[in-house]
Amino acid sequence: MKKLIPFLLTLICLSFNTIIVTPALVGNVFKEGIYQLSDLNSSPNNLYTIQNVSSNDGVYIAIFDNKNTITTQSVKLGPNSLKYKLLPLNPTDRIMIVGDGDVYISPRTAE
Repeated sequence: MKKLIPFLLTLICLSFNTIIVTPALVGNVFKEGIYQLSDLNSSPNNLYTIQNVSSNDGVYIAIFDNKNTITTQSVKLGPNSLKYKLLPLNPTDRIMIVGDGDVYISPRTAE
């Protein structure tokens, strides 16, 4: 009985002090849909890298101009892909993501 009370008190204290850690990637991870460049954390030089961070599903990415008629770039990314450098984007471009994967888009520096 003497050991049970401190154990229960410790258990109760630990259950109230659980911390949920959110990964830093979450703000730039996108799922299937159509996004404008303004949805991203915009880069001053409009250069981005793109990566599929899903471990199971591939994705297809297409980038359209402001009239949504011309595909300026398209790429298919498999599960856990390496980073892929996108061409410079215009602020009015739209990014279409098709597939069940999770796409991480991050700004890159000019090289």
